[in-house]
Amino acid sequence: MKKFVGLCLMVLIAGLMGCASTVNRNMSNVKESSVVKEEVVQAVKFSPLKSVDVTLDSKAQTKLADNDNFSQDRLQSKINSVLSSGKYLKTQNNNSNLKLEVVVTNIRVRSGVSAILLGFLAGADYITGQVYVKDGEKVLDTFEVDISYAFGGAMGDTDTRMNWMYESFATKILEELKKLMPMAN
Repeated sequence: MKKFVGLCLMVLIAGLMGCASTVNRNMSNVKESSVVKEEVVQAVKFSPLKSVDVTLDSKAQTKLADNDNFSQDRLQSKINSVLSSGKYLKTQNNNSNLKLEVVVTNIRVRSGVSAILLGFLAGADYITGQVYVKDGEKVLDTFEVDISYAFGGAMGDTDTRMNWMYESFATKILEELKKLMPMAN
């Protein structure tokens, strides 16, 4: 019975540590021209974004060689898909100057073998990025999205992990856009 309780406790702890997604609004990164004030987003008039651009900073670029399962193109595609389905991205017939810039600042992707065999003991996969919502060159909002995934076993499959991380990253961006530019009912 003690072994069963111990096993249940380990599974519970692993589950709690398995996946996380957060948004950080560190005001030291916000430029003076931003309308963001003290971790409160001042809503602006809704207008769909015209474009999304995903880049990697120098730190993430250097980590890319060790994290070949990360795909900048797949992340951008997922962000485009989630924002388009939420009506926050309209690339055609849109006169808006609004754009989204995502700068990936940190990445880690475990190998499939270590994720499956060691699970959370091999550490977590993560994607961290700074997101800028701009009207032309004026920053309307900026925030950091941090996604981590530590599950293993059958859920350790690389495609499963990466799909979840890309989807979660894009969903966090959409949640923040809804705060900045709520749609009229």
